[in-house]
Amino acid sequence: MHNDDSELKRITERLAQLEINQSFQEESIESLEKTVMQQHQDTQRLERKLSLLTEYLKNMKQQGGIKHTHEETPPPHY
Repeated sequence: MHNDDSELKRITERLAQLEINQSFQEESIESLEKTVMQQHQDTQRLERKLSLLTEYLKNMKQQGGIKHTHEETPPPHY
């Protein structure tokens, strides 16, 4: 019987440790999911900004606001 008690205690301790490990893993997964979601939102926001900037630069070039460096008048301090 003594052997059965120690085996039961060992199994119970092992089960408790597995439950603790699972809890930590669940917390880690939730944290990672939040991080991935935030990064996805940041990426989408940056893509929108890049698109707007690209369109702005395209419009500036079409309106003559952006010239090649050899077409630009040098600044007055030259």
